[in-house]
Amino acid sequence: MATTWIHQFTITNQNAGQSVKQTLKMWLLPQRIRGALRIKKNYLVNGNEVPTSYELQVNDKLTLRFDQEDFRTSESHYSPNGMQRVGIVFESEDFVVVNKPAGMKMHPHTLTENDTLLNYLAADFSERHLVSAGVVARPYMVHRLDRETSGAVIVAKNPVVVPILNRMLADKDIKRTYLAWVNGKMTGNSGTINAPIGVDLDDDRKRMVNGIDEQLAITHWTQIHMVFQKTLLRVQLETGRMHQIRVHLAAIGHPIIGDSLYGSAVGTVRMMLHATSIELTIPFSGDTKMVSVPVPPDFPRQLSIQ
Repeated sequence: MATTWIHQFTITNQNAGQSVKQTLKMWLLPQRIRGALRIKKNYLVNGNEVPTSYELQVNDKLTLRFDQEDFRTSESHYSPNGMQRVGIVFESEDFVVVNKPAGMKMHPHTLTENDTLLNYLAADFSERHLVSAGVVARPYMVHRLDRETSGAVIVAKNPVVVPILNRMLADKDIKRTYLAWVNGKMTGNSGTINAPIGVDLDDDRKRMVNGIDEQLAITHWTQIHMVFQKTLLRVQLETGRMHQIRVHLAAIGHPIIGDSLYGSAVGTVRMMLHATSIELTIPFSGDTKMVSVPVPPDFPRQLSIQ
């Protein structure tokens, strides 16, 4: 039986005076999904069918119905694994922000694999009997953190918000801030690395500046402090390429400490990269939220590595 997700909203001053069409567009619903809502008449205002030009009023009840075929990825099938807990630092009806530990994979690569973040969240959602958009909540990946990286990552609870959050990422409306310990002394207190990243010429597991099928990549860094010829940086992504921070910092001669792919992991317990905060607009509400996660015990604030 096909799944149907239903979102219900009470219109506030923020959307009053806008047409249904304008509101759906402002909420960043993709054109193909807006088209499906219109063609299938899968939206109601106060329980009634209205044209998309209908002007919404305060306290109107807008109901949106989304069918399984409306989405490119409609079903989440991660096997629940309750053997490990992942810290949820923020939760809305549509998504969570979790604090991923270093060493944990984001998602399984094979059908038998179940020791990943999404497997653990599948168990958590099930045990708490969570419902999202009128359906049993399941984890959907929005963006990734490398296995070796710890920190804040967004996971959706339904497929409706996945393209919305992806659009926000593409439009640079989600700000992600990292902490990174790197080797060496930086030149200057801050800087921007603007260098396209593509697939490594010799190893397709890796990425490199000016590699194959390169894409625009921009990373901003600010020095926090330096000790033992090692520097703690605050890093912000303007784009989100695979391994972007690792590749960019290595390319300017300051690889992340503990990075076995682009530097050296000798003498460290982990790669010293931590996603410390995410700032985003909550889908449908328009509220801005800054979500910070604590620095884990295995990520030193005052480096004592010799």
